[in-house]
Amino acid sequence: MHSLLHRSLLVTLLVITTSAVALADSPQAFELADHGALTLLMPEGWVGEMKQPRSQLSPTITVAPRSGAKFAITITARWPTASARNILDNNTIRSEVAGAAKSAESQSVEGILALQEIKGVDGRGFYFAATDRAPKPGEAKYLTQGIIRVGGISLAFTILTNDGQETVVRSALDMLRTAVHRQNGN
Repeated sequence: MHSLLHRSLLVTLLVITTSAVALADSPQAFELADHGALTLLMPEGWVGEMKQPRSQLSPTITVAPRSGAKFAITITARWPTASARNILDNNTIRSEVAGAAKSAESQSVEGILALQEIKGVDGRGFYFAATDRAPKPGEAKYLTQGIIRVGGISLAFTILTNDGQETVVRSALDMLRTAVHRQNGN
């Protein structure tokens, strides 16, 4: 009897563990031509696709659901160039995000869009959230936008959602917080 109970408990634990692993975020790596790789922990049911312009300009990663209610996340990886040799510092990131927030204020329900800090495992940045005052049919109602530094690059991101998708925004911000940049040769 004890042995049967023990086996049943082990089988139950195995099923629970397997289910938890199946629902866990899975890493997806994006090779950044001559700039290493970016790894994102992609939530279950999300898929990411990267487009790299031929001119070796910054690539953009688009993240969307495999099925269900639509949302859109775009992430543009940026790195120092010949004219700007340093990665964006916190003041520059804050200034760029504040400028974007100021531009969005006139179309937002909120009127004034406060900046929020986002701290990642390998850097930090800022973002804001806005509600579109009059979204057109088919357009998203909510915008979350910002920049986070990750290792030797920065990620400019936009999250577009609608009613009932608050968990998408939280999951997307978590995905950005846990992003990892690996330089070439590391």
